[in-house]
Amino acid sequence: MAAWVHDEGTAQGNRARQEDDYGVFKLPPELEAGDLLLVLADGMGGEQGGARASALTIRDFIETYDTVPAVTIPERLERTLAYVNQRMALEVASDPERLEGMGCTLLAVVLAEEGLYWISVGDSPLWLWRRGRLHRLNQDHAYRSILAAQVSAGEISAADAARHPSRNALVSAVTGGEVELVDLPRQSYPLRCGDQILLASDGLLTLSESKIAALLASARGREPCRRLLAAVEALRSPHQDNMTVLWAEAANRPPESHRRWVGRGVPLLALLLALLAVGGAWWWLARGDAETVASAFAPP
Repeated sequence: MAAWVHDEGTAQGNRARQEDDYGVFKLPPELEAGDLLLVLADGMGGEQGGARASALTIRDFIETYDTVPAVTIPERLERTLAYVNQRMALEVASDPERLEGMGCTLLAVVLAEEGLYWISVGDSPLWLWRRGRLHRLNQDHAYRSILAAQVSAGEISAADAARHPSRNALVSAVTGGEVELVDLPRQSYPLRCGDQILLASDGLLTLSESKIAALLASARGREPCRRLLAAVEALRSPHQDNMTVLWAEAANRPPESHRRWVGRGVPLLALLLALLAVGGAWWWLARGDAETVASAFAPP
């Protein structure tokens, strides 16, 4: 069982209410279904629905993950999503007049000894920070991804895509109906020493990926979420969305200075010891030859 350190943070931005929700759950080792579960939801559905949808999804996902019957972690994630979506349907049906259109994104990550697993619906990004660079791992289920493909195919211009009125509309979400798109890799994503994992609601996209990467590099595990949220708030965007960020990395990561010493100091030390050994051997041989020569010319 691997040990993980994690950090969490949330901010309302300039919205009238907070519609994000999240949960972090240390998994029981006897379950053999990972070490740490991180779940994030970004609600939609107006004044009545958004916060209710995200809170319901987080609660049901965490309560269900370790009880649903499954053989593999991806199967467990898939069955948990199906249950959460059914619960959403029941919730909407309990008050259809007020809750019609209620739903949320879902991003659930399981950290395990063999690597990283995830399931995602919607546009909440999952990133891997590795050696100073940020890599998005999950699919973006927003219309902007379709527009990007059209730009690549030469069907529309980048300028038209950037100002398209539906660019941020979700093409898949947890609403209680059919889930159009689900991102669920069937194999674990292997992690390396020093990797950092970041989950976020799309409110963090006020920052560029290069800025996020630089902040994670400078934080070195010291309150990374607080630093990210502070950087967004410093931009003072008048339309700033809710923001939620979850961060994790392996707890046994050596300090940066120690990694440099291990990588460079040991070979240098070995070289110095080798030089000393060779020098000592030459001194001993030279001394032995001198004694032999001296004894040869010594008077009988």
